[in-house]
Amino acid sequence: MILRRAITALALVVSAVQAEQHQILFNKPPPTGGTHTLTLQRAVHISTHRDHLDKPALYRHFSSQDRLQLELLQDSHSTTQSLASVPVKAWRPNSNEAYQAARHASFNHKRATIKGNQLTRDQLQVSELASTLEWDEQDIVMPNVSDVSTLASLAKMTANAYSIPDKDWFDLDGKWNVTESFGWLEDGIRGHVFADETNSTIVIAIKGTSAAIVGGNSPTGKNDKTNDNLFFSCCCARVDWSWSTVCDCYNGTYSCRQDCIEEAVMLDSAYYPIATNLYNNITALYPNSQIWLAGHSLGGSIAALLSLTFGVPSVSFEAPGELLPARRLHLPLPPNKSYSDSIITTHVYHNADPIAMGVCNGAASTCSIAGFAMESKCHSGRSIIYDTVGRLGWSVDVRTHTIRNVIAYLFVEDWGVKKLSGSSSFSSDPQKKKKRRRWWWPGGGGKKEDPEEPPIDDGQHEGRGVPESNTEDECVDCFKWSFPEPGEELGLRRNGIMAAGGLY
Repeated sequence: MILRRAITALALVVSAVQAEQHQILFNKPPPTGGTHTLTLQRAVHISTHRDHLDKPALYRHFSSQDRLQLELLQDSHSTTQSLASVPVKAWRPNSNEAYQAARHASFNHKRATIKGNQLTRDQLQVSELASTLEWDEQDIVMPNVSDVSTLASLAKMTANAYSIPDKDWFDLDGKWNVTESFGWLEDGIRGHVFADETNSTIVIAIKGTSAAIVGGNSPTGKNDKTNDNLFFSCCCARVDWSWSTVCDCYNGTYSCRQDCIEEAVMLDSAYYPIATNLYNNITALYPNSQIWLAGHSLGGSIAALLSLTFGVPSVSFEAPGELLPARRLHLPLPPNKSYSDSIITTHVYHNADPIAMGVCNGAASTCSIAGFAMESKCHSGRSIIYDTVGRLGWSVDVRTHTIRNVIAYLFVEDWGVKKLSGSSSFSSDPQKKKKRRRWWWPGGGGKKEDPEEPPIDDGQHEGRGVPESNTEDECVDCFKWSFPEPGEELGLRRNGIMAAGGLY
């Protein structure tokens, strides 16, 4: 394990140095909002396979012919998208090194206090670096998340991150920056990089879960599942006695050792350190750009964690609640701030998606049958929740989780307006939408309303445009579970983890 971490650290340095050799310069971003037209420029892939931890990041440059071929793939969208932006203020750490040191210093200090140990020399050095962390409030621009077309464009960018062209198109042909074709079809994180003409604004669309449970079949699905279960389960994916857990922290019925689960997420989870490496590689290419993040499912959760880490805007679609891993990763916060105070971290999902709602669990659930323990439900920042259950009559089902369904049914101006036909039936294939096929979806367009009664202001704007955004301050993760620290007695165990304040 120590050797593996050392190799991983070396790979991060090699990748960052290599990226610095390919910097793309441009003018500084505009101080006010506006309209941005961005085109897919490249893909960056970083492997998490144990045999390739010492390999640098892979870069794939896209020519106009490449983009045309990508657009011809099934379920692909245009590789050029337009977005609207608005000016905001955001808190950013003065140094990523100090930020990461503060994260580890918090973890080290807690463990030393619990065990009654003194910090080691190395840990004291980490604490010294952590003490240099400061926060700066900056004027930036972010995507206008109240604009339907902007959400649709970002969602289409994330949908393209799933597309895998024919293998012949992915031969080396001088497009990879290494001489060995590894990584694209194996475990790892991939980001599609969209840029405007001046390279002043960049969108990184991060690939999410590819497992068959959410409509994908990529070979990366196995590793995605492992990291999903480590990040989003209450305790190591311990659903019942028959499950193979991803860590050894189970402490009896609905009890999980807090120090153990934090150590597992801090030291054994692959996605957070590799995701920060991905971000650092891309920002080395575009050192002065305005960076925005987007992602779907696991990719959306990663985007939100990077948003909290680097203070850059993110828009996540149908993402599992990432507040649970954010706390376990000990992500630092600006003074007197909570995770819900990040106005630049946005989650967009609907209430018929059991994964985003945190209800795709239990022995009989679709997620559990597929080997996923998706138990977290609390999100950081602000959440835009579409009431597809009430307004469209959708049932809660994992098949609503796919990004193509969200694009087809929700990102239109009148998504929730009652139609004269009285039917808003759902099809798992948006291409069959025009056939008016009932499929398996119950409901006839949501709740019936008395036409003489004024509509209730529920933040859904009567099914038009984008619903209001809100924080999830009252959300509680893992309310059935207790998370005792070493030495805590049974009666003093703490139950659940609240989104704002509350228990940690």
